[in-house]
Amino acid sequence: MTLATLFVLCRFVHFTAVMLMFGVSLFTAVLSPQRLSPIITRDLRPLLLASTWISALTALLMLAIQAGLMGDGWADTWQLSIWWAVLGTTFGEAWRWHLGFSLLALLALLLPAAKRGQVLAMCSALLLINMAFIGHAAMHAGILGIAHRVNHALHLLAAGYWFGSLLPLLLCLRYLPQPQWRSDAIATLIRFSRWGHVAVVLVIVTGIINSLIILGRWPVDLGSAYQRLLLVKVGLVALMVMVALANRYVIVPAMRTSPNLAQRGLVIACWLEVALGAAVLLLVSLFATYAPV
Repeated sequence: MTLATLFVLCRFVHFTAVMLMFGVSLFTAVLSPQRLSPIITRDLRPLLLASTWISALTALLMLAIQAGLMGDGWADTWQLSIWWAVLGTTFGEAWRWHLGFSLLALLALLLPAAKRGQVLAMCSALLLINMAFIGHAAMHAGILGIAHRVNHALHLLAAGYWFGSLLPLLLCLRYLPQPQWRSDAIATLIRFSRWGHVAVVLVIVTGIINSLIILGRWPVDLGSAYQRLLLVKVGLVALMVMVALANRYVIVPAMRTSPNLAQRGLVIACWLEVALGAAVLLLVSLFATYAPV
């Protein structure tokens, strides 16, 4: 495996872990009603621990891979002198903050459960925002550059909420058939759906703006590998939107008449969104390394 391929895979795992950390921590700290929150927090603790640790480790690994890419290959991936050189680049200036936020997230795991979710939500939000200062979002200077970074940060936060909350949502669905938790589970689903509408609209609008800023036009050149992959991403996101709309306006209303069938439909639809979202993140991790032409 080449360093370039490893960087794409590491970027994909890192994006996934940060978004999961963001979604899980928001789900436990904000979306879950007070009575259900401690139980959801307990159930999601392994996922939150794993995503936080994986996020921190992949952040460090991405620095090592960049050192190898900047140096002479694999032998330079663990050369501290090369690491310091990388940290002095434009990428490194942003990544120093990224490593700091990752460390704060690890320290937050030591906090009591009642406060842990709120602090991790803040740390993961900062990690997502910081990603707007690397890659294509950092290609412009001046007012356009600031607008691009702000727009991309909103795009990442909205995508993080949408994708990162899907696994917690699947876990929450297990409480729907239980009479003592049904009302709390429904309240959580309603809150998720309400903010989900905002997240979906933000993902679409900010995604269009990102493409227009990077390319200066809509991606229509099929001879460009970057634009081909971008169009595939657009198609996958469109599928996610259709599944989400079917979830909200077809399956959820059916819970009144066919609760068991509707719940199975919700589970299948959520897993489909997880698979599509993972494919989108993998595509983004790949074409983010391409020249935007």
